[in-house]
Amino acid sequence: MDPLDDVFAAMNVSSALHSRLQPRAPWGVSFIKSASIRFGFMLEGQGWLTVNGQPPQRLCSGEGFIARPGVLLSLSDEPHTPTLACEEVFADCAGKSAVFGGEGEGAELLCGWLTFDAGGAQPLLSLLPDCVVIPADAGRSPLLAATLQLLALETDQPHLGSRIVISRLADVLFVQAIRTHYQQIQPQQGWMAALADGRLRPVIEKIHQRLDFPWRLSEMAKQAGMSRSAFTAHFKQVTGETPGDYLSRWRIWRARCLLRHPELALETIAQRVGYDSAITFGRAFKRHEGQTPGEYRRALAT
Repeated sequence: MDPLDDVFAAMNVSSALHSRLQPRAPWGVSFIKSASIRFGFMLEGQGWLTVNGQPPQRLCSGEGFIARPGVLLSLSDEPHTPTLACEEVFADCAGKSAVFGGEGEGAELLCGWLTFDAGGAQPLLSLLPDCVVIPADAGRSPLLAATLQLLALETDQPHLGSRIVISRLADVLFVQAIRTHYQQIQPQQGWMAALADGRLRPVIEKIHQRLDFPWRLSEMAKQAGMSRSAFTAHFKQVTGETPGDYLSRWRIWRARCLLRHPELALETIAQRVGYDSAITFGRAFKRHEGQTPGEYRRALAT
């Protein structure tokens, strides 16, 4: 399994499209901190995005953003235009298009949020900045552009089943936007950088396909076509951690995801993530998480 597929599946994303904004200048809207991932795309016109009080960034038609949970956002026609709270803007909209602002030049934005399993999303969220700006570049991301067009059409003229279609399109939009972002920045270190490395990608993919396999350094080096010493040095340079630490971290991550299923016995989970018994699994889990698997599972239920 591709690690990105693994992470996206474990995130258990459920999407909720917020609304279409149809403001006229002067206009501005601010969003409160949220436990969800927020996203937005300029369908028409232009505006300015401000993130956590930092200098604003211009958004043109076809451009968008994805923001981490807990980030303060505001959108406006000009950097210094006063903003209204989103609750005030949407107070009378009932989830439909929000028309607000003055009588000047118009714009149109598609805004929404994604709720998800924070534990499953941790490997991805740990790599994301506070906010990712997605440029309008149909040549570099044609699938992203096509999905955005479909989403815009579906929200503009709702039909039977539109809610589920919009939800699924929002999921796809998020995946494509993240993929486009990482294609553009070419990460220099971490598991995403390892996926871009010709020698390490086969190893990383094999590890994620078989976390239950009793991986040894010699086997991983063989997959990369390198000696053990050369493989270890190269792996740490690219990922920032040793092969053993990388394997342990992903095994514990997968275990956290599995612990959300109360019907799975600890012995079963231990076997699925590569430990020979629930005892050795429990020790490794506590070393990483500071609590036993049972304590972690009980905390989830509260």
